[in-house]
Amino acid sequence: MAPTLDNLPPHRHRVYGLTVATWIPFPELESAPADAPVDAVFRLGEVPAELGGSKFNGARFQAGPGRLLAWIDGVARYLAVDGREILVQPEPGAIEGDLRALLLCSPMGGLLHQRGLLPLHASVIATPRGAVVFLGNSGRGKSTLAAHFARRGFRVLADDIAVIRFDGTGKPFAEPGLPQFKLWPNSVSELGEAADTLPRLRPQMEKRTLAFPGSFCREPLPLARLYALEADNQSPDIHLFPQPVLDRVRLLLDHTYRAQYLPGLGIQKAHFQSLSRVAAAVPLVRVTRPDDGKFRLQELADKLAADFSQ
Repeated sequence: MAPTLDNLPPHRHRVYGLTVATWIPFPELESAPADAPVDAVFRLGEVPAELGGSKFNGARFQAGPGRLLAWIDGVARYLAVDGREILVQPEPGAIEGDLRALLLCSPMGGLLHQRGLLPLHASVIATPRGAVVFLGNSGRGKSTLAAHFARRGFRVLADDIAVIRFDGTGKPFAEPGLPQFKLWPNSVSELGEAADTLPRLRPQMEKRTLAFPGSFCREPLPLARLYALEADNQSPDIHLFPQPVLDRVRLLLDHTYRAQYLPGLGIQKAHFQSLSRVAAAVPLVRVTRPDDGKFRLQELADKLAADFSQ
């Protein structure tokens, strides 16, 4: 899958186990040596308004075998090609930071799927037993929890998108992602920070970024435990429910990053096989906490640390 095109862009970065060549520096990403072999390319180019031929349409995307077209009005159109390239066509007046931030979301998710990797909507911390993954929908606290564990001295592999790959023996590993958190102001307050002191993810968004280069884990780690974070209005307590294998598969599918791309890309079968391999190899625990507006961060972290330390 290595790009074969000439005139590779000049900048090199590492993310999700890949070396990418980019047309501008991406300060969000780790730098890579200038002579490092390139796995994928981010470059400016002409992007079609629609995909030709067979395709699957969704909200702001079209997907076909080996192609994912995604767009954000006022920012850019992006085309992920065969897991090796993302073409970017900016809109007039687009802000460079927006181009980078949005490329690393949906278009990157499409490229990861095309490469046969398993991207999950999750944050990941490094523990003595391996990588511990916090799965969750937006607002369930996966980033806040990972940031809290960083304050406790744990290293962090990834926030928001966790990428799983398998080694030669079929063992699942979590790859390092971006060394920054994306946090809403209420989460920043939970961590004892002032939101106004942190940069916005995008100028028009309230979500902030919190870099953690000193706590970043730069090597892949074997998966040790998965936690699916949920809210519950039936109990005033935090509960942990270990899941059987079939329920693990369902939860992993629920928390697959940009799962809506799978039918158009034509990779549902391969994706299900990857989910099944993870589910068979790694314990997954549903974690419910009261849906009362109180995060109870310290208590939740204590319970999870006690569980994954066993």
